[in-house]
Amino acid sequence: MHLSTSSSSSRFLHPWWNLGLVAICAASLGACATSGAHPPAAGPESGPVVRYDMDPIRIDATKGPAGMQIEAYDAPELFEQAGVALSDKRFDAAAKLYAKLLKGFPDSAYARASLYNMGLAHIGDKNWTEAIDAFKRLIDKYPIHADAKDASFQLGACYAEQTNWPASAEVFARILERADLSADDRIEALGRRGFAQFNLGDLNTAEKTFRAVLSYREKIENEERLATDFYLAFSQYHLAQIAHRRFQAVELRLPEAQMDKDLDQKASLLLQAQRSYIETIKYGNPAWASAAGFQVGSLYEELYDAFMRAPVPPELRGEAREVYQEELHKKIRVLLEKSMRWQRENLLMIERLGVNTDWAEKSKLAYAKLVKLLEPKIPGAPADTPAPAAVPEEPPAAAPPPPPPAPPHRGAVPDRTRPADGDVVGRQVL
Repeated sequence: MHLSTSSSSSRFLHPWWNLGLVAICAASLGACATSGAHPPAAGPESGPVVRYDMDPIRIDATKGPAGMQIEAYDAPELFEQAGVALSDKRFDAAAKLYAKLLKGFPDSAYARASLYNMGLAHIGDKNWTEAIDAFKRLIDKYPIHADAKDASFQLGACYAEQTNWPASAEVFARILERADLSADDRIEALGRRGFAQFNLGDLNTAEKTFRAVLSYREKIENEERLATDFYLAFSQYHLAQIAHRRFQAVELRLPEAQMDKDLDQKASLLLQAQRSYIETIKYGNPAWASAAGFQVGSLYEELYDAFMRAPVPPELRGEAREVYQEELHKKIRVLLEKSMRWQRENLLMIERLGVNTDWAEKSKLAYAKLVKLLEPKIPGAPADTPAPAAVPEEPPAAAPPPPPPAPPHRGAVPDRTRPADGDVVGRQVL
């Protein structure tokens, strides 16, 4: 049995403490026996010596306003208390208990799981800096253990939450060098690395990485079944987002010959993005299907806005300019109709899937706005919808698409289980 006092409080010990310590030791040794009697003394006739291993106990004495305070605890007790706090989402309390365990019992069988779970507790509090520290400590101390792999995924995700995209990309690049990755692991690491590259604005590299996800899936399709389609849909969605961003970057410019080229390029990118969004929907993942449906509707509305922002030929003035804008509006209103139909279909799809996502609310708002811009005879528009207002000469620029949801964190609330055969079953991984 290991008994210790905290270094900060040892100076408050008094002579009576030694007597108490002896009593505690005696009581603990008595509790180790397999029966009410004390173990027999070792000797020639008593048989082999029996060894009793017990978890170390730490006893801290601190002097406060109420006098001397004695606290005795061990690693299993702290781990249990911390697990309850984590399950109850008392993240700050859980993190402090895990930290206490690691400080008092750094070499305990509970230390590795406590580092991981402390990281999860900090994630629950959105304390990314402390979470990063916990996962890095685990990786440094147990580099070849399987838990280091899971901690690395968490580390890269926490860097992403900090929008530290270079660090996130580097972590997932290192993960991809590991030899112990499952197919799901590799697809997630590739998808998350592509996500970091995408947010760094390196669209060409991100596109290669996301395509590597889909190529790898085709390669192993008949050999290994994936546990989730989340990162497949995630990667396909971001391939669509890359085409979408390129579509947004194309401006319609004069003279007329240049505008024709710009329009061809913009239309081609719209169709490319639309095809990729539709491929995303086919995976059937509710989060990404609803996001993709919304974005297809947004493509047509954005093209409409691009036309309305396009420069008017300078030779058109006065009444001729007004006639030009009216005719343009008549010809491109079909884009608003397409956008409205896509938003309506997206709402119906979300209803069929039986899910409630942020994209449902975005589609509702977009659909209501489009209904007001179109005539009542448009299918789906209420009969009392007012006629569209006069189109301003310089309508406001289209808002960029909403950002996609971030990938989920890998960890889940752990089981509160004591070590078995030298290992801690204290963590679940999705």
